[in-house]
Order: sequence, then C-alpha cells, then structure tokens
Amino acid sequence: MNFKPNEITKEHVLSAVSKIDKDKIELIPSTRWVVLINEKEYPPKEVMRYAHSEMNGEHLWNYSGGKQTNNFLIKFGFEVVDNNNDPIKSLIDRYKEHIKTNGLKGEVYKWKLLKEFKGRPNLNVADFQKELKSINYSNLIYGVGYAAIYHLAKDKQEDYINCFDNLFNENIALQDRVLYFHNETLKIYREIVPEEKYSHHQDERTISTFLTFHDPDKYTLFKDSFYSKLCKLLKVKPKPKCYKYTHYLTIIQDIIEEYILTDDELLELKSQNLPGDVFADTNHLIFAQDILYQTLDGQVGIPNKYWRIGTTDGDKDYWSYMKENNVVCVGWPETGDLRDYDISSKKSIEQIFKDEGYYPNDKRTSSRKAGELFNFYDQINIGDIVLAQNGHNVLGIGVVLDEYYFDDTIDFPHQIGINWLVDNPRLRNPQGNQTTVYKIDNPEIINNVNQLINQADLRKEERIKEMQNKNSLNQILYGPPGTGKTYNTINKALEICGVDMSGMSREDIKSKYDDFVKEGRIMFTTFHQSMSYEDFIEGIKPILESDKEANSKSIVEYEIIPGIFKEICSKASEKSNISFLTAYQTFKDSILENDNELLELKTDKRNKSFYVNVNSKGSLNVYTTEEKKKQGVMTKENLQKLYEGDNQFIDWEGYAQKVVETITANSNVSSQQIEDNTTKPFVFIIDEINRGNIAAIFGELITLIEESKRQGEKEQLKAILPYSKDSFTVPNNLYIIGTMNTVDRSVEALDAALRRRFSFIEMPPQYDLKELNYDIVDFKAFEILKKINQRIEKLLDKDHMIGHSYFLKNGADDMLPIIMEAFYKNIIPLLQEYFFGDYGKIGLVLGKGFVEKNENSNDIFADFDHESSSQFEEREVFSIINYRSNNDNEGFKKAIMQLMNKQIG
Repeated sequence: MNFKPNEITKEHVLSAVSKIDKDKIELIPSTRWVVLINEKEYPPKEVMRYAHSEMNGEHLWNYSGGKQTNNFLIKFGFEVVDNNNDPIKSLIDRYKEHIKTNGLKGEVYKWKLLKEFKGRPNLNVADFQKELKSINYSNLIYGVGYAAIYHLAKDKQEDYINCFDNLFNENIALQDRVLYFHNETLKIYREIVPEEKYSHHQDERTISTFLTFHDPDKYTLFKDSFYSKLCKLLKVKPKPKCYKYTHYLTIIQDIIEEYILTDDELLELKSQNLPGDVFADTNHLIFAQDILYQTLDGQVGIPNKYWRIGTTDGDKDYWSYMKENNVVCVGWPETGDLRDYDISSKKSIEQIFKDEGYYPNDKRTSSRKAGELFNFYDQINIGDIVLAQNGHNVLGIGVVLDEYYFDDTIDFPHQIGINWLVDNPRLRNPQGNQTTVYKIDNPEIINNVNQLINQADLRKEERIKEMQNKNSLNQILYGPPGTGKTYNTINKALEICGVDMSGMSREDIKSKYDDFVKEGRIMFTTFHQSMSYEDFIEGIKPILESDKEANSKSIVEYEIIPGIFKEICSKASEKSNISFLTAYQTFKDSILENDNELLELKTDKRNKSFYVNVNSKGSLNVYTTEEKKKQGVMTKENLQKLYEGDNQFIDWEGYAQKVVETITANSNVSSQQIEDNTTKPFVFIIDEINRGNIAAIFGELITLIEESKRQGEKEQLKAILPYSKDSFTVPNNLYIIGTMNTVDRSVEALDAALRRRFSFIEMPPQYDLKELNYDIVDFKAFEILKKINQRIEKLLDKDHMIGHSYFLKNGADDMLPIIMEAFYKNIIPLLQEYFFGDYGKIGLVLGKGFVEKNENSNDIFADFDHESSSQFEEREVFSIINYRSNNDNEGFKKAIMQLMNKQIG
C-alpha cells in the first residue's frame, strides 16, 4: 500500500464528500474537530481517508488527528472548527478535578502490573497453563473467564498457543486477529465443552487484556460498559461484537492526539500521580483508558445513584450466592449476554424478550421488566449504592465495583461486581416492592442508607483503633546493621494504618505503603548532622517571585515555610471542606489560565480596589492599589477558616472576606462535604533518628510529642511557634517511628533525650528464619552468621553484631556468588570499621582463610635513624584475601570452612 498525502488535491476532497453523502457512508466521528464543506460538518480524518481513496483507490490516512490533518484541509480553503459541544473535554475536566483530590488511588495497579508482566505470556514454554497462572491479570479479565482460560491452556495447549501466536502477529490486521482469536478459541473450547450454553469467555475485554500485557506501547484495556457509553456520548452507533475493540482504539488515538497531548495540565497531573517504578506509558494509552473508565464507568464528579435489587425469583433466594461471590444478579437467562446485542433503550430488550418467549401475552409487563433489565445493564454505574432486598427487608448494602457481565452457569446470570458494606441492616424499604431493579429516590431511605454506611465505616475505624492501641505513639526500632529496621518500618506503618498484611506479597505490601505515602498518611525522612529546626518545624526561607511591575525580573522575598513535621501534623489534624477546596482550586485555575495576570477585586469597605494572583506555593499574593504594592499572602487554610466562621482570623481591610465571597459565588459549597483526617492514623518515620541533633531539631517541642501531652489528651500542651506565632500542638493520631543503628549510637545523652518519650523495640539478628536454612559449603547460613556474631560479641559487644539480611535467601539457585559479594561489600567493610583497621581482630572473627599475614622485609624503610625502627620492622602486617576479584569460588569455599574451624583435607 502506498500512502501519498501530498498528491491529494481539493478536487479529491470534494469528490470524497460527494461520495460520502451519496452513499450515506457512516463515518467515525471526530472527538473534537469538524471541517465545514458545502455548509455541512464532517470529521477531518475521515474526509482525508476517502480523499486518498479518490486519489489512488487506497483508503489510507496515516497522519494523526488535529493539526497535521487539519492543515491539509485549511490549505485547500476549508474551515476547520473546534466542536463547540465537546463531550470529551467535559470528561477531561471532570477527570482532572478528580485526580487533583484523589490522585490515581485505586488505579495505579494497572501500570504496576504492566511493568511486571510486559511481554507475557511467553508462548515458548512447556506448561502454558502454568505460564498463564503466573501472570496477575487481576480484575482486568472477568472472574468467570479464568476457568475457561485455564481449561483451554490445559486441554488444548498447542491449539490455544497458536491462537495467541496469531493474536500477537503484527503482520496481520488487528481486526482479523481479534476475529480469529474469538472464533478459533470458541471452536476448540467446544471440543472440550460441547454445551452451547457455556461461554468460552474469550471476549474483547479478555482479548484487549492479552494484547495490552503483551505490548502496552501499542494496545490498551477495553470494557464494553464504557465503550457503549462513549459511543452514546459521541452519538455514534456502537460496533457489533468482535468489531468494538478496533473501533475503540481509533477513538482512543484521537483522544490522545487531540486532548491529552495538547493539555499540559493533564500531562503534569499524570506525571505527579504516576509513581516512577511502574510502566512508563509514554504513548498515554493506559492513561486514556483510565480517563474513560473513571469518568464513564466510575462517574467521577457525578452523584451516585441508589438501587433496589430483588434477590428472589419467587421460588429461590439468591442472596447467599450474591453475598458469597460479591455480586448482585438478576434472572432472565434465556436472553443471553446483553453485550452481544445493540442495546440502545428498553425497546431493544423488549424485542429480545419477545424473541425468547418472555411475557408472550402481556405487553405491559414485558415493557416494565425490559426497563428493569435495561437499568441493570445500562444505568447502574461503578460507585452506585445497591440495596439487596427480599420484599421490604434489606438484606445487604453494597457499592458497585465492576461493570455488567454474564455468567451462563447460574439461573441469575446477569451480574455486577459489588463490595458489600453492610450485612443484615435493620432497615426496611417499601419503595420498588415487587420490582427486580428499581431506582430509589426517597430522601429518607437514602439518608438512612448513608447513616448505615457511615456507621459501618466507624466500626471499621474502631477496629483500626484497636489495632493502633497495640502500638505506642512513639517507638524506635534499634539494632545492629542488617537486621531490617528500615525494612520493618513499612510493616509497622501499615499495621498502624489498619492494613491486614496476611497473605500479601512484599511487592503488594510496598505498593500499599506507596499509596499511603502518596495520600500523605505516611511521611519518611532521615536525620543527619545538618538537619535543623527550620527544616523540621518551620523557618524563614527565600522565595523567588516574578515582579510584573519590574519588567518581569525575579525578586527575592522571604516567607515562613512549614517544615516536614509541621506539615504532617497539620494534615493529621485537618478537617477539610472538600467543596470549598474544590471551589478554591477552580478560582486559582481561572487566574492561572489568564497567564496569572493580577485580578482586580473591590472590598465591601469603601469599595476599595485590590489585586490578587497566584504565587509559587499555590497561595494568593495580595497587592494594594498604590503601585501594586504587595500587601501580603492568603493561604487556602486561612481562607477556609474565614469561610467556616473562625472568629480568631484577622482580616485586614476586608480583603480575605471578598476573596472568599468571590471563590464561593459561582460554586456549590453549601453541602459541607467534610473529610476528617483526625479519625485516621498518620505515621511519621525518622530513619537514623540518633544521627541528628535532637535538641536542635525538636527544640522546645520535644515535650509535645509525649502521649499525654498530645492534642485532645487531658494534659494537652500547646506552643507558640517563634516565626509564624501559630499555636502548635501534636495530634494524637500521629505515630512516630524511629530507627537507630546501635553501631552509630552517638552519645549516651541520647537515651535521656528520647527514652522517656519513646518505647524501644530491639531488632537483633534472627537465626531461625527459613530464609537462612540453606547450605553454604557444608554449613547452614544461620550457623555461619551465628559463629561470626559470637566472635564479634566476645571482642566488642552485641550492638556490633552482623544482621541477618546479608545472608537471606533471595530465590537464586546458587547463593555462593551472592554470599561472596555480601562478604566483600558489607561484612568485611563493617568489621574494618568496627575494629579500626585492626586486622588481627578481623582475623579472629573470619579466620586465616580471609586474612593473611604479609611477609616482613628488613629493608622496607628508607635509610633513616629512628629509635624504634627495628620494632616497626618486626610489626605484623595483615591484608584481606580477595577471592571476588578473580571469581575464585573454590578459594572462597575453603575460607568459609576455615571460618567454621573445619579441617581441610
């Protein structure tokens, strides 16, 4: 095929448009731009595809949407305009507001999985079922689909691998690959499961997941639910089964080109919220999918709906099944999977009912029940609240977690994933009685449901607090190097935050920890000799600001900046009005979108003018009329205090009051959505706590961290900070975890400064770990470690022992090279530090296999008279034998045997 864009003429374009109109060709709509030709609107990329076909018969257009394509049409004299009614822009705006508040919490797992499993499955394996089971596809494939996948991999391995081989073959058109995979897997599945009522579950969601894991730089994830909503939003007819994914990718690419790549704020939000240790997603394919999923399925920014779902068909109650399987489901099994139809309204389902023989003589009932099933399929969204009911009795309350799917193995096959929040509440709901699916709008019922959900959350918080009570507010993990002190602060922090880590892998634990760090619930720092009160509590720091009245030259101003400890204390004691904060962000954005030009406002006092813009810290600079002289700074915290009626807030000249009125004028902040951080645990981790000057870092605030002196306690103390003059107290939901290397114990005064306020938890070497029960030469790893530590304790003390982490089994088949590396990179350097270069003592610990005596030479010194020269010549000199330099494994093995005092034959 030959792509020749420069040979296309205006006549080709006009001929293409004429053909489109005459043949009534259905075009893929543009997400943003339209070209006006003969007073009609057309999608630019589609016009150029057909123009290329008019030019040489090849239906090609390889340029991206937006500027590249638009320039060709503009060159021919056609007008290209931005779509005024732009539904995608509305989605983008909602998504940006959502992640400004919530980040990518709950969705980062997709990028993490793609980092870990990119390029899989491997088709060149002996056991393909085992290979598929080793890949964590999470909830990206329907739960009911895994059984079919593993069945195919086990009983039809070669045929199934051939299907994957075809699916991943980039020399074949994607549409052909999708069709082949779906049809061929169905064919081989029928050879092992002949009953046609059982689906093979190799649908486009599953296919998209396989493709995306194989090559996430080219493909992205797909769900029929938000694809259907997207088509409805764009006013385009959804494609039939097996043709949806390719159509979806076309729309996705347009969204990337026309919205994501052109939105610097959106790209910056992605950069800020996507961790560095996940799949980079440089082509933004997963990001685009997340935007559609969260705005269309998750309905972020749109109030949740409440639904009654019946649990019985009259003969059998399915509540137990729903509860155990975390689903809500309804009947009508003969309809089959609704995703196989073009469902646009309840009329579509009425026709299916008619075809399948439901309600043959009762059009009224058929219409009503079709509406219920349509609501279940199309109107229930992720985040909606569901009441499972038998009659008036509410059996459970849950939140929707996943999209609609069809499970052909049960009589209630139409299903939606649910997280059940409340079991057997004392609640009756008469609304929608004898109706399978009913949208609840009774304010009293909704209020009662919300109270029950809140009570369930409180009970959860109480369980968390019970776990917290097992932990001291202030604790220090101490021990020699390599005993896992820093490693265990992660576990400690998550335990405090109420996370049950049983059964979790280390990767999942670290991922959960990172989520809490991103949320601001956990903060980590390391103390060092230059750490100061200004870094930790607050200090005056220079700030560069652009002076618009001084030819945009940068000037230095000084502001009081909170330190890291003050920041987390503020966050832990924060009760945020979410609605107000959203309105404040909108107000700032409106200024920044106008190049941060000064915004003129007038006070209610004497109609006096003043000006504001946004500074580098996200607060508002305030200027007076006289030569735009800077008057001061307003923070969102202080503006919120004024909004909430804090009488202690001092408002000069009524400036702040006017700003608050302006912020809230066009925003709905009356709902008072309060996020109360005081009910949540926060954790502040201080690594190497003994390396800092405690008196200089904490200053007078060292007393405030005592449990009895915390905020809300009977003996609560407050301090006035020297710079800001703010009243400061340490919240009682903030836990401080320190680590201390006993080798580095600076001064004995450390105990006096900290021990009264911290509980100390010793972390000695552990010899009974299963990861130490493996052989090194003829000895177990723990035996070698114990022998070394017995000798160190004899020569020094137990504080200088060696930690178990240097010997832990890490999954390698041959641990010898790893242990050799640990000896020369960690153990020997530590011993050299412990004994100040006294190799004789190092030899007593490691033996002559590691330390050798150098031969003395009588003429080593220069010719010079010195009274002790003969003593120096007789002095013994030792050196470390380095087996690592020449990979001398046999020499290292012998050295280990000598360390253990085993005779070498």
